[in-house]
Amino acid sequence: MPEETFNNTPDASSGSGNRTLVTLASLILVLIGVKLAAAFLIPVVVAFFLSVLAYPLMRLLMRVHFPYPVALIVTVLFIVSVLVLIINAGTGLLLDFSKEVPDDLRKLQVYVNDAGQWLESKGVAGAKETVEKLNWQDISGYLTGPNMSSVLKGTLGAAGTVAEYAGLMTTVLILMFFILGEARGTHSRVEAVLQSGGPDLKKLLNSATDIQKYLGIKTILSAMCGLLAGILCHVVGLDYPILWGLLAFLLHFIPAVGALVAGILPFFVALVKLDMGHAIAVAIGYFVINFLIGNFIEPTLMGRRFGVSPFVVVLSVWFWGWMWGPIGAFLAVPLTIMIKVVMENSSEFRWLSVAMSKKKVKRGEVVLEMPELDESEMLGGGAATEPPH
Repeated sequence: MPEETFNNTPDASSGSGNRTLVTLASLILVLIGVKLAAAFLIPVVVAFFLSVLAYPLMRLLMRVHFPYPVALIVTVLFIVSVLVLIINAGTGLLLDFSKEVPDDLRKLQVYVNDAGQWLESKGVAGAKETVEKLNWQDISGYLTGPNMSSVLKGTLGAAGTVAEYAGLMTTVLILMFFILGEARGTHSRVEAVLQSGGPDLKKLLNSATDIQKYLGIKTILSAMCGLLAGILCHVVGLDYPILWGLLAFLLHFIPAVGALVAGILPFFVALVKLDMGHAIAVAIGYFVINFLIGNFIEPTLMGRRFGVSPFVVVLSVWFWGWMWGPIGAFLAVPLTIMIKVVMENSSEFRWLSVAMSKKKVKRGEVVLEMPELDESEMLGGGAATEPPH
């Protein structure tokens, strides 16, 4: 793997403190603008990443001699079908599950009260009184009936109502159609921009290749995680195994915290519907699934390709979740990869790219782990480059 070395000695030409302050202030203003423009930017970003993920299918269809317009239409229809299937199955199962929430909460209340009483007996002052103050009726009312739409709305993040969500998805799919339609001319336009005295955007396009590989691998691993979680819940005897599988599939896209959150609800459902032994079995099963995928399979497939430190990954999930809600958390790593590439090619912000990278120290020098890109990937492997002829 190629390495890039930086001297550990401070560079006197890096600029004064005032220049750094102005640069950071400008960065903060840009981030404020990105947050305020979320309603406009989110559909564009989602459409771009869906296009990056879908492009290999369109390229495969063209390789087997599908005409370009037919390959484009088939690819978009396939993505639409998958999204509709996931949304319909997920919302239908979630609404069915919500009808059982009141009974489940009453059983959970017994466990919580017993736990509070046990903690009180072990010397935790006020534990019993604290759990008795919980308003289970309000919790039940919020999670059932008409209020379930509020839960769905909060889950969707950017969409305020079902109609707005449908409008958002329509906008995303239209943008995706045109992005894929323009994909094969992007490489030529980048060359034209460079020859006209504009910035060199080749590295930014190369990042599309990395993002394509990341999203592809992440989708496969998330599907594997969802399938195993669904099988686990079915074997244990938990109701709605498809719902828990879909939940694990979706949340596995969120690094670090998604896999943990995916197992919490099935654990409590197993606790109230079955018993403590089955709940522990669910918890252990989720732990084994996520441990194997997260610590063995995913690092093997991902390698060190993306050059972003684990701390930056976790921080990016929190940051983009704050900026754009759940959608931002899902897209945190691809967005961070793109921003890192942009900063690598900026003299003012390159130090931030260095701070975000995986690095080690050799003989007093900082050595960055740089992603490997072979000739085919740089010239034709990405979603935003010309398809092979």
